[in-house]
Amino acid sequence: MNRFLFPVALACLAFLAACDRSPEPVPVQIRPVKTAKAMRADSSKLWSFAGTAEDALATKLSFRVGGKIIDFPGNQIGRRFAEGAVIARLDPSDYELELRQAEANMEQVRANFVRAKADMRRNSRLFESRVISRGELDQVEADFKSYEARLSASAKQLDIARKQLSYTTLHAPFDGWIGEVEADLHQNVAAGQSIATYNAGRQMKMYISVPDTLIARVKEGDQVSVVFDALPGKVLKGAVHEIGVESGSGSTYPVKVYLKNDSGQIRSGMSGHVNFTNLGRAGEAFYLPPVAVVGEPDGAHAVWVVNPDTSSVTRRDVTVGQLTPAGLEILDGLNEGDVVVIRGVHSLEDGRKVRLIGNGAEG
Repeated sequence: MNRFLFPVALACLAFLAACDRSPEPVPVQIRPVKTAKAMRADSSKLWSFAGTAEDALATKLSFRVGGKIIDFPGNQIGRRFAEGAVIARLDPSDYELELRQAEANMEQVRANFVRAKADMRRNSRLFESRVISRGELDQVEADFKSYEARLSASAKQLDIARKQLSYTTLHAPFDGWIGEVEADLHQNVAAGQSIATYNAGRQMKMYISVPDTLIARVKEGDQVSVVFDALPGKVLKGAVHEIGVESGSGSTYPVKVYLKNDSGQIRSGMSGHVNFTNLGRAGEAFYLPPVAVVGEPDGAHAVWVVNPDTSSVTRRDVTVGQLTPAGLEILDGLNEGDVVVIRGVHSLEDGRKVRLIGNGAEG
């Protein structure tokens, strides 16, 4: 009997020893994350909008009368003219004939007026001498006033004929050059029909589209810098001249910028960029990639900040601003130098150990 008790006792002791043994702890997984340091940035230097240069003072040239073009010095694109120089002439034959007819009519009416004036003086003396009646004098006065009115009308017709003849010559309205030719020599053109586009080139304009999130910060007179692809290294100064009140495509508003072109290097059609320096918040905000910010269903936002002493992360509520070319604007919740997780944010929890990657070293 006793020989069976000993093995049973050994088995019981082994079972009790196994029950007292604690399970080995499972190692905590250290998750690798990509981070970036929170640094304040100046978004006021980050806004740039594309546009195309146009001549601010470009006009369509046309004759005030119709006719056939017989002389056209301005039929060459790029040709320069001084103010008052002849750009084109029409055949003046018909207008010269009208002028001669107006002059002949004027002479005839003037002769009748002189005769009527002399009759008026003579009959006035006869009436004073009681040789003619008042009715006869009234008739003479009426004839005199009629010829006087005709003389005034003839003078106006003569003035019109002279102006019509002068309109057959088209002069340059200011110093500039021909930008486009729209007629040919010996072509019949109507009054007001454009024959050429004339550019001054002293001042240029650019139309840009500013998003609705920024348009409220744009003011007339704001100073801007303008760069052109065709003029590398050259920065020009401009100013906002007009701001649209109705949005166009993509919730943007048209803005017109004027810039001087005293050197004449800027030409219509050149593409460039208008840079604003006063739209953002200068040094007031942080900027992070949008994927670094966790959005909650209630509209709250948070980021994960790494404690460099413990290599663990802590959730931090933040206030976000606008999405800019520099990233998502963080207005509140971060401190200068905070190490923020910018990749892998959806697989973290408070206190999780992390390994930093992506900054040239791992930790």
